[in-house]
Amino acid sequence: MTETNIKTENISTDENAVLHKLILFNSNHIWDDVVNQLRKATGYNIIQCEQIAIIAHTKGKAVVSTGDIPKLNYINSVLKEIKLVTEIS
Repeated sequence: MTETNIKTENISTDENAVLHKLILFNSNHIWDDVVNQLRKATGYNIIQCEQIAIIAHTKGKAVVSTGDIPKLNYINSVLKEIKLVTEIS
């Protein structure tokens, strides 16, 4: 049996392009508002958006998306329309 090592710390598509994460934190928003805003911001289906919301609610935070800064800034700006608590790292 072979052993596979998986690294998730440095996600990149090439040597110079490091992908960043957009994190959604748990907050006191109405459930449907969060799910709908996630759909609007990302284009994900309802199931994906509910999964992100559940993880943020139960674990305190969830990764919404990974990618380059311009992509994440767009998604983040839509989430901020309803004052969701987010961070790009």
